[in-house]
Amino acid sequence: MNSSNLQRLHFGFFFACTIFLLGAVESVAQPVLNLQARFNHARDLYERGAYKAARAEFSNTLEDPYLAESNYFMASCAIRAEQTDGEQLMTQFVDAYPYHVYAQSAYLDMADFYFGKGRYKEALDNYNKSDGYLSPAIIFNKGYCQFHLDQNEKALETFKKLDGSFSPYQNDAAYFRGYIYHSREDFETSYTYLKEAFESERYRKPAMELFVSTLYQNGEYQEVINLVETELTPVDNGVVLNFLADSQYALEKYRSAASSYKDLFKSYGKHRNERNYFRAGYSSFKIENKDDAIEYLKRSAVADDSVGAYASYYLGVIYTEHKNWPFAITSFENTAKYPTVIREDALYHQARSQMEVPNYQRSIEILNEYMTSYKAGRFYTEVKEMLGAAYAQTNNYDLAIRHIEELDRLTPQLKETYQRVSFLKGVALFNDKKFNLASEVFQKSLIHDVDAGITQQTYYWVGEAKSLLDQHDEALFYYKSVNRVPSIEVYLKAIYGKAYAQYNLKDYVNAAQSFKQFESQYSSDLNKKYLADALLRMGDCQFALKEYQKGIDYYAKAEKAGNKNKDHIYFQIGLLNRYLDKDAMAKQYFNRLIKELPESQKADHAYFQIAQIDFEEGKSKQSMEAYRMFIIKYPSSSFIPFALLNQAVAFDNEGQSESSISNYKEILDRFPRHQTANSALLGLQDKNANGQFDEFDEYLRKYKQANPNSEALENIEFESARANYYSQKYELAIRALEDFVLSYPKSSLIQESQYLIADAYFRQGHLDKSLQYFRKVENDQDFSKYSKVLYRLADIESMEGNLEKSNAYYYQLAQVSRSSRNVINVHTGLMENYFKDAQYDSAIHHGNALLDNPRTGVLASAQANLIIGKSLYENDKLESALQNLLPLVSNSPDERGAEAYYYISKIYYDQAKYDRALESLFVLTNNFQNYDLWLNQAYLLMADIYIETNELFQAKATLNSLIDNSSLDEVVAVAKMKLKQIEETVDSNE
Repeated sequence: MNSSNLQRLHFGFFFACTIFLLGAVESVAQPVLNLQARFNHARDLYERGAYKAARAEFSNTLEDPYLAESNYFMASCAIRAEQTDGEQLMTQFVDAYPYHVYAQSAYLDMADFYFGKGRYKEALDNYNKSDGYLSPAIIFNKGYCQFHLDQNEKALETFKKLDGSFSPYQNDAAYFRGYIYHSREDFETSYTYLKEAFESERYRKPAMELFVSTLYQNGEYQEVINLVETELTPVDNGVVLNFLADSQYALEKYRSAASSYKDLFKSYGKHRNERNYFRAGYSSFKIENKDDAIEYLKRSAVADDSVGAYASYYLGVIYTEHKNWPFAITSFENTAKYPTVIREDALYHQARSQMEVPNYQRSIEILNEYMTSYKAGRFYTEVKEMLGAAYAQTNNYDLAIRHIEELDRLTPQLKETYQRVSFLKGVALFNDKKFNLASEVFQKSLIHDVDAGITQQTYYWVGEAKSLLDQHDEALFYYKSVNRVPSIEVYLKAIYGKAYAQYNLKDYVNAAQSFKQFESQYSSDLNKKYLADALLRMGDCQFALKEYQKGIDYYAKAEKAGNKNKDHIYFQIGLLNRYLDKDAMAKQYFNRLIKELPESQKADHAYFQIAQIDFEEGKSKQSMEAYRMFIIKYPSSSFIPFALLNQAVAFDNEGQSESSISNYKEILDRFPRHQTANSALLGLQDKNANGQFDEFDEYLRKYKQANPNSEALENIEFESARANYYSQKYELAIRALEDFVLSYPKSSLIQESQYLIADAYFRQGHLDKSLQYFRKVENDQDFSKYSKVLYRLADIESMEGNLEKSNAYYYQLAQVSRSSRNVINVHTGLMENYFKDAQYDSAIHHGNALLDNPRTGVLASAQANLIIGKSLYENDKLESALQNLLPLVSNSPDERGAEAYYYISKIYYDQAKYDRALESLFVLTNNFQNYDLWLNQAYLLMADIYIETNELFQAKATLNSLIDNSSLDEVVAVAKMKLKQIEETVDSNE
């Protein structure tokens, strides 16, 4: 065996021995290594907070050298996992291993764990079980547990152990010692410890707050200021800064207080509350910083308590100084809602502000409330004087009249007030077309002749009311009572009215003299339309007096003066020329009327006169053609029966008997009760006698049926029923007319009976029944009241919301009647229907047609301007809308004026011209208080403006007033919604 083989053998043996020995060692060390690994793994789980898993793993290491430690950690895991056997296991560990290093800190460990969990009773129990060294931290924790368990005396003893420890816990404990003494109202001792706690990092802030609040609550305001200035500057605590500001406020150091509150609001948002805002606002108010005062007081005034009441009051004072009366009113009104000592002052200043606006009616209400609430008030004398002044200016005429009539004695001032408000009430009634009531109230104004100007105006307006009631004799008395002084304008109008009254009484001689007097005394100060109309009526008077040439001259003067009734002028001149046997000139004027004014209600009459001239001149063929064209062109004219009759005569003259007979028959078929019917019957009788007509008996029977003897029962019953209708006894009229229709179903009066029944139902507001009867006569175009039927049908369909049907009737009415009244009715109805249907361009078209019509009256013109303005507004043509709406506000003291002001305000609002919008709304709310809808809408819009301008206090006050006082449920609902939105906005900004 060589050396190399021997070496390989030795190496193999050595390797085998080594493997054997290593295997033997491993078999001994393997259990020890596994136990250590599991113990370390259990510790790792423990450190990571997996206590249940750690306990389970420690249960596998209960062997030496880890037996004691594993028992400790199993107990600790059970405690931290809040298992029920945790404390039992820990006690067993301490008992089993009393000298183990973990046994010395086991209870402290348990105590710290419970302390961290806020379980102070368990923590304290374990602190008490530990008899080893207690560090300052543990002493503090033990005292803290006692404090939280209301063991204050023990806590004081424990915290005292920290004295001289010079640890941070000594200062921390000082806070709780100070707190305990504070709760016992031992403030001197409390102050000592709280000052010591100022050095605590953890409790410096609550210590300062408690210290300062104690000083403040004890009224030691200067001490608060001194403390902050000497020890706490700069202030980095919102509570302390709040108490500093409050202390400065309490000592009336308003400049310092205002500065402190400003710093407070800037840095500490949670202190922005109504109480602080009030004190900041009042402080700013006292140092004449009105801008800041307004800003803070507005934020405070939203409070629904006495703080809000006081804030509102001082806001009102500032607004009064600035002459911002509307805002002042809202502020004082809010104050007056609360039972505070300043309520009396608020009512007084609220009334004064209302007088300045002026809103006299509201001022009267407030003053009466003051007199009821404060019968011996400080302002009682001033209030009585102010109340008299308010009544002197009020536009609540009923309230003023009733108040004055209830007084035992009237001063000269009150007599003048009574005279004036009675006059104004009469004018308001007159404008509402309540002429009887207006006349009665005007009589009250004449009781006290204090103001000569009012007396003269009253005489004039009584005359106007009597004239419109057709009481022309009485009207004359009042017109004649008007003197030349003090107002020449009223005097001239009275002459004009007197002339008209005489004219309506057919006293043409005196009427002509009065119109002449008006012409001679006319002044350019008066609208020239009066002169133009007077000249026209002079022409009418001369016509009636058969002074035909003078009549022509005056009509010519009227045209030259700008009278727009050209159709009347042309027709009358044509007619007068006929009377003067100037037929060529007459034809010239009739043709002029037809050519220039084809839509005139007199156009048909003019055409008829032209045919009549040809007929009277014996031009049978020419007249026959003229009548034919007339009948075709004006099928609904009231002159159709005359045209048919004269044409029949012309036919006879030309030997056209069949055509003549046809005309006579048409008259009797279509117009059996017309005055021409008798002549037509005679014509047929003549044809019958000549053997040219053999149906005479049938037409005679028709004629007799249509024209019964006036003493016949049928006629008597009809006239009796109709009398009830004209006496406005509609229920009786309906009953009688319906009985008449049943009794005489073939009467020629059936159509008129059905018309009267329909109209009576309409006037009672029974639209369905009215519509039913009107439809029974809507197809009879020969009915004398056919145009009225169409107008009523159009009106009812519109009221029922059937706008297309209504429009169809209006267009039909326009075709059958060209009278000026119906032309105006058609355009008015279409204008209003198209506006309701949001067809604004069409509404504007018909509105302009009304404004261009010289016969359109004042009220219809006002309505046209309103609808045009509203339509332009809806089309976003705001400036154009203003042009139509602005004239209404000075000329319409009725609901149209109120609505116009509202839309004007909306336009300014849409243009963001909020000041102008508010001005317009203030006028509306002050001058149109009888129109609830627009008054309420105005206040809603006012609130919107306040919201847009961030005047949230004003907005809330306005909306609350609406909620409390409005009688319109839908308005209250909107106001509540807006108020909720404001409150949500305020809350989100705090």
